[in-house]
Amino acid sequence: MFKRVLQALFSPFVANQSKQSHSSESASQQATSQQMTSEQENVKAEQVTPRTSIFVPPSSAQPSSLLVDKTISLHDGEFLDYLFGESRLRTESDPFSDFVACQIERLIRSPKALLNELPVMPASVTTLMAELQSDEFDIDALLKVIEREPSMAADVIKLANSAFYKRSEKQVTDLKTAFLNMGSQGLIEGVVNSYMKNFTPGNNIYWRHFGEKIWNHSVQTASFSKELMKDSSSQEDQAAAYFVGLIRNLGKMIIFQMMVEAFKHVDPSVPPNSLALKRLMNSYSIRLTYTIAKFWELPESVLTAIGYQESSRYECTPLGQAVFEANYLSELQYLLEEKMITAEIFETRCQQIATPSANLLANRLLKESELALFG
Repeated sequence: MFKRVLQALFSPFVANQSKQSHSSESASQQATSQQMTSEQENVKAEQVTPRTSIFVPPSSAQPSSLLVDKTISLHDGEFLDYLFGESRLRTESDPFSDFVACQIERLIRSPKALLNELPVMPASVTTLMAELQSDEFDIDALLKVIEREPSMAADVIKLANSAFYKRSEKQVTDLKTAFLNMGSQGLIEGVVNSYMKNFTPGNNIYWRHFGEKIWNHSVQTASFSKELMKDSSSQEDQAAAYFVGLIRNLGKMIIFQMMVEAFKHVDPSVPPNSLALKRLMNSYSIRLTYTIAKFWELPESVLTAIGYQESSRYECTPLGQAVFEANYLSELQYLLEEKMITAEIFETRCQQIATPSANLLANRLLKESELALFG
């Protein structure tokens, strides 16, 4: 789904690269034909090997001051190491990273022109967001819309037949039964997950090694957000919490895809987990998520919750606080599972969590980790 946007972003570079390559080859062929004898040409033909095009961005291809570069904290650095592995290249800037940063800024500056390349958001998601703003959620209205979207309906029914939701040996084959098994929350999660999965790339090597971790973290953040909202003063916002929790890390997913796309067109001596690329992810991800959410014309409460995620003002709304703490706890759990931090560090970092429900969840996660470790 996001492929068309990537193509729009990189098409000027691809066209320019092809033009330069063609001009260079033409000039080279002309010079060669004048200098080489017939015998030399035969020898050369036997030695020719395919040539890899290496792109070095011009010196002007530097990211602007559009965004203040955010310093990577110890915790953020460790989680980025979890996602991408420890950096071998530790320079703070490199041509490839600067090139990708420029493409991100293009997307942030002109979201409408580029994001219009996206297919229209499904009616089910549009209906879902409208219903989330109403006092009484109309499940029947959502079911009727989903029925008209075969792909979305198939994903929801598939989820209803999963081990988590399945209630009997009989297979679920219709949306009404799916709703009865899953409840309104499960139905909403099915709709949202089905749409958001379109932003994950194909099953390539980069996805298997890196991208899948971002997606799993997004789903867990969504689940934790909904759980934390249950005990808040805004219990009715559980569905919104799941939605915001899921899209909170959308910026990371998009930047990851931009990196993968850039590697298709350029061949720099930069590993896919350089420190510069991690700084790029750290600096731009929330801003990019907010840009996409605003383009989608999501409710103001959702925009506020996302916009405050990298500010101390995340506590201004119960929704923003639930998503912030859910994301943080999800990161801590993955670091603990991978033994990148100790249980003591986990507990120490949890001290900055403010809400009782988040502390309860943190304690549960720590106990589950200890049970898994010691059996």
